[in-house]
Amino acid sequence: MWITEKSRRMNIMVWVIVAVVGLLILRLAWMQLIRGPQYKKVAEENRIHQITEQAPRGNMYDRNGALLVTNRPSFAVAIIPAEYSYDSAKTTALANMIGILPETIEKMLKDGEESPYIPIIVKRDIDPVLQAKILERKDTLAGVVISAVPVRHYIYKDLAAHVLGFLGSINEEQYAKRKAQGYRPTDFIGKDGLELEWEDVLRGIDGGLQVEVNAFGEEVQRIGEKKAVSGKGLILTLDGNLQKAAQEALMQQIEISRNMGQPAKGGSAIVLDVHTGGVLAMVSSPAFDPNLFASGISSKNWGDLINHPDHPLTNKGIQSTYPPGSVFKIITTAAALDMGYVTKEEVFEDKGFYILGGWKFYGWKTEGLGKLTIVDAIAWSSDPVFYELGRRMGIDNLASYALTFGLGKKSGILLQGEEEGLVPTEGWKQKNYEQPWYPGETIIAAIGQGYYLTTPLQQALLLMAVANDGVIYRPMLVEKIVDDNGAMVRSYQPEVVHRIYLKTETWDIIKSGLVAVTTKGTGVGVFQGVTPTVAGKSGSAETGTGTVHSWFACYAPAQNPEIAIAVLVEEGGEGSTAAAPVVRKIVEAYFGAKEKSDSGGA
Repeated sequence: MWITEKSRRMNIMVWVIVAVVGLLILRLAWMQLIRGPQYKKVAEENRIHQITEQAPRGNMYDRNGALLVTNRPSFAVAIIPAEYSYDSAKTTALANMIGILPETIEKMLKDGEESPYIPIIVKRDIDPVLQAKILERKDTLAGVVISAVPVRHYIYKDLAAHVLGFLGSINEEQYAKRKAQGYRPTDFIGKDGLELEWEDVLRGIDGGLQVEVNAFGEEVQRIGEKKAVSGKGLILTLDGNLQKAAQEALMQQIEISRNMGQPAKGGSAIVLDVHTGGVLAMVSSPAFDPNLFASGISSKNWGDLINHPDHPLTNKGIQSTYPPGSVFKIITTAAALDMGYVTKEEVFEDKGFYILGGWKFYGWKTEGLGKLTIVDAIAWSSDPVFYELGRRMGIDNLASYALTFGLGKKSGILLQGEEEGLVPTEGWKQKNYEQPWYPGETIIAAIGQGYYLTTPLQQALLLMAVANDGVIYRPMLVEKIVDDNGAMVRSYQPEVVHRIYLKTETWDIIKSGLVAVTTKGTGVGVFQGVTPTVAGKSGSAETGTGTVHSWFACYAPAQNPEIAIAVLVEEGGEGSTAAAPVVRKIVEAYFGAKEKSDSGGA
């Protein structure tokens, strides 16, 4: 009986053992046959590292081949998510070591979950001391590596900063759009200027290595390699030397104006090739150093820039608008001549004031300028003469010609944030203010005051139009795309975007007036002795706060023009006092360099 019971218990135990062994065999078979490839992949990935080689962005050169923007070698701290065993204390220690918040690292790790074997850069452009600290703690910082990463380098710092632009961390919206192109959540991308507009050309194609490592993380062998492909380069229309001369001239004048008691908050200087629309120089002041952004801008530096009262991040050449002042008298003249409201022979009398509806409107010279033809009126910038022309034409006729000359619309330059400016009409005022238009507003508009707003680029294009008898080119900044060996990939040709059809006599009268400005009128004191002769117009645009924006716009030479220039000194005083001296220095720099080149000088 006892033996029988014992045998029964033994049989049960045997069957239990058989069942357990059977289950183990089935589990092993399932792991081998069904999940085997997956576990093999995990094992392979644990000993195979992917080292990303970030492609350098394309260089930027000036029109003469001078290097303006390139890349410099640097090292960065990166994390390989698959090898980084998350620990709050470890993450905090790493964050403190590299000077960022632990939450920042956590977000980067979360963003990199989809590609756990691709390194995530958490700190760029580290110094040798930090690099040594990371390497010393290699055992306690598993998954943290040092990567070689090119950093954008703007050779001349703030020179042409608003044109060249800068880089910054890709945001969520940009990443969503560009993820399919191989962008990563921690990549840097063009944020402004040409860096933004030509991102797809400048960015290269990343490469990398696949290496097998041992248990200590040491490389055993290279399994595969894909070479990084550099981005394409840009040859710009900018002349680096002229840009420098224009920037220095503007900065010097701003300082002079401040010393004379003017606010002189900043300004802009633009030089265009009248035969192509090529932008030879585009200065905005104050400027900034794009290198501050190259590795990620600090909170302090960012705060200093965005809180600066004079807006250094704004390209005042295209992103700020101002009353055009007396430069607008060019358009008033063109409209009056073309519509038959004035002739070359008509003589006006400037008594220093103009009466309309019982109101007295004063000119800039209270004792008056005497008897003047239209050419004289341009030369001496007679407000009373242009008040009368404005009264004769009416605001809507004046607005029509302003639009024809390119005011109130974007130029088409390939830079972000260009402003249209403003060309007022009777209908515009009724719509925006629910008020009628008054005759006094018309005569003020005829001298470039009141509601009119324009950019320095639009002023330069206005003078281009006069120089070219009505032909306006699209402003261009890029001449060619080149590969990393300098071979041309693509070139860009000048594009005529508008033609203004006026009688030849009308153009000739306007040109005579502009030459008279610098040879006997308001600009003679500044331009006396300058070669070649400059044809231009000064402007002093009231701000409404008691200060005056200083304008001077011109083309040169007066015969066979080559360049058009517009200079603005914000709240700098009279046009012939502040802006005109800057123009003179730009003219001397351009033609001085040209003469030196033509004579074979170095």
